[in-house]
Amino acid sequence: MSITGVGLVFDVLSESKLDRLPGDLAIGHVRYSTAGASMLKNVQPFVASYRFGSVGVAHNGNLVNYKQLRGELEENGSIFNTSSDTEVVLHLIPISKARPFLLRIVEACEKIEGAYSMVFATEDKLVAVRDPYGFRPLVMGRRSNGAIVFASETCALDLIEATYEREVLTGEVVVVDKGVQFICLMPHPEPKSCIFEHIYFALPNSVVFGRSVYESRRAFGEILAKAPVECDFVIAVPEHIYFALPNSVVHINTYFEQNFNCAYRSGVESNGFDGPATLHLHPLLHCGLE
Repeated sequence: MSITGVGLVFDVLSESKLDRLPGDLAIGHVRYSTAGASMLKNVQPFVASYRFGSVGVAHNGNLVNYKQLRGELEENGSIFNTSSDTEVVLHLIPISKARPFLLRIVEACEKIEGAYSMVFATEDKLVAVRDPYGFRPLVMGRRSNGAIVFASETCALDLIEATYEREVLTGEVVVVDKGVQFICLMPHPEPKSCIFEHIYFALPNSVVFGRSVYESRRAFGEILAKAPVECDFVIAVPEHIYFALPNSVVHINTYFEQNFNCAYRSGVESNGFDGPATLHLHPLLHCGLE
């Protein structure tokens, strides 16, 4: 059984809907589409059935070779239901000749390129996979009842009162059924972590790639504040400038007037309910761009 919808998380995944879900294993996805249009058919997780059962997948990242793979699959008879890059993975799994099912996932992942942290669900297994470069974060935690959980950010573990245990390593496959198996089956070169996790994507109260996002943004802001640039005003994009200010600062505009002889203006604002894809420009910026 699944819940699918487009909108705010607490509307689509309300407590009443979640209470009706049967079983003891689940995956979820609350991210906007980055490959393919943002529409209902592209909402994850994606679930497919084939001769060995059903499999669902939730994916964070971008596959850079999915168009090539999709073209090859379509030439061989595959029919796609979405325009998302993630669906390619569900077509690669059933055509694999590998045994057991775990190796089918590994073989599929060996054919895709790009950033991916993925969680698969079958009838009796939860499988987490992180790409060989570790572009995107993926962490594992444990609830007080022993349940194993995976998430893109540590703050998600805090919300469900799960204890952080470790990162899923680069190129690692973690299998959860009656126990937990950690298997490094894919080659893992030097990690290439995406800096935008610390700049933009992650929430400040998360620990990503072993480092506090808050502390990273504070350090970035301190470096930028020392840049010898003459300007009339400073604009935060969207609000990260606050991380660079001393804790004693009461009024942000006063701080910039006293220390940098310029003013602070709110120029780019994010509507917290629309997600990071929606930014609203202040009229001041429009004037400056004309």
